[in-house]
Amino acid sequence: MTTLVGIQGNGWAVLGSDRRSTDEAGKPMLMATSKIIDNNNVLIAGSGAGRGSNVLQFGWKAPRPTASQDLDIFMTQKFIPEMRKAFIDAGYDMKEDGDAAAHDSQFLVAVRGIIYPIFEDYSWDRDKRGVYYSGSGGHVALGAIEALGLDEIKTPEEAQRIIETAIKIAIKWDVYTNGPIDTKIQYSK
Repeated sequence: MTTLVGIQGNGWAVLGSDRRSTDEAGKPMLMATSKIIDNNNVLIAGSGAGRGSNVLQFGWKAPRPTASQDLDIFMTQKFIPEMRKAFIDAGYDMKEDGDAAAHDSQFLVAVRGIIYPIFEDYSWDRDKRGVYYSGSGGHVALGAIEALGLDEIKTPEEAQRIIETAIKIAIKWDVYTNGPIDTKIQYSK
């Protein structure tokens, strides 16, 4: 249970998250590590089952695209297959015979300042509006971002302030979200 938010700008991306984790019984924990990690200059924020984030944070080195590589192709042909291999090697991938591959997490991944949401079936898609969210408090944060003026954001610092405020609002309305709040900015390079 989490609140993840990402805002995509022109040449930059900002990711934000809370730090509460809960088990199946609802027992809360204040996480010692951020839900947003920098793995080889790739920002990865995870929600859902913590095992996926554990693997991506401590058991894997994210591949990086070359300077001229098309990021959509990179994510489809390199990043996600290597991510899935790391999950399989760690015993985290869930696939029965005849079923599609799956895991039980969602990720917001920023590569060269571009955000890619990676869903439970290893698919991705980008939102033309440039706003992303995940977790139990994600809908609350999304509404707050819209109300706070998503269309007015011009800089990563403005996005960072709005994300922090949106997560503070999610903390008030989602029992599975709590501070502290982490944000990270990534610029295109």
